[in-house]
Amino acid sequence: MMLNKMHVDICICTHNPRIDVLGRVMKSIFKQQVTEGHTFSVLVVDNLSDPPISESIFGKTNSLKIKTKLIQEPSAGIARARAAAANATSAEWILFVDDDNELKLDYVSKGFDIIRDHPKLGCFGGKLLLPDSIHPPAWTKPFLPYLGIKDFGEERIERLSEEWGPWEPPTAGAFVHRDVLQEYLRRSTKSDNFFRLGETAGKLRRCEDSMLMRGAASVGRTNAYEPSLVLWHHLDPARFRFRYLIRLMYGYGVSQVILESLCKGSQRSPEYYNSGSKFLTLVKLITLIGSAKSVPYTIGMLAYHLGAMRERFSQKSDSDL
Repeated sequence: MMLNKMHVDICICTHNPRIDVLGRVMKSIFKQQVTEGHTFSVLVVDNLSDPPISESIFGKTNSLKIKTKLIQEPSAGIARARAAAANATSAEWILFVDDDNELKLDYVSKGFDIIRDHPKLGCFGGKLLLPDSIHPPAWTKPFLPYLGIKDFGEERIERLSEEWGPWEPPTAGAFVHRDVLQEYLRRSTKSDNFFRLGETAGKLRRCEDSMLMRGAASVGRTNAYEPSLVLWHHLDPARFRFRYLIRLMYGYGVSQVILESLCKGSQRSPEYYNSGSKFLTLVKLITLIGSAKSVPYTIGMLAYHLGAMRERFSQKSDSDL
């Protein structure tokens, strides 16, 4: 693809979206200001919405000459929807946008500039900010990074790594190279555990985005945090409820163990999961550290470790059969 004429497929994976918020997302996409000669198309993957999404979500786009397409993914789970998006597109780059992400109007244009200037990139994203209209309770602040709110400042960060760090973007608002997408699809065929990652069937699993982004290093490409990219994450206020957040943290614990097993093979459990006294020491440490943030956050971290411990024991039991 010539650098002076680039194209990106913008892909939105959705399940039972808030239609008013999705409309705002679409408006921000169709108003993207791109340099003449650069183009983008829009794909929506409907993952078992009830009622199903219709073509009306695109509005009147013919005058904008933007290609749009709606497909159905009949198997539940965001990981399956991402895979469907990868299979349904052909551009060198995909931009994944969640159904509650409002893009700043120069998002795609700046993305093209970054692609031009940094040819070794495999995945990159930017700031995910709360809109001014959303005011979460103060006690939820430590949970915001787990809810997809991200701001690491104004310095660009790039790294070739299979470990988590600020350079690893959430899938929401991430540009992903086709080489990385192909690696993601390849990995999806290796283990049934792959599709346990990401939210599915009411289970608050996560780490599907890490599974995608960590494939970049496998194909010799880097991940990057690009602070010039900005979107607003219109979180559902229901996500600020205590019960939801504790379930979320438990799901993160389960998902982290699944991710490690997929990326690194079977892992030995930490000693504090195998010893009652050492686990009690861990609980005391979590309580001490968490108390400086909030009591709910302390409970959330305990839920995380309970989820991780249960998944490690489950995987060990399966391997013993």
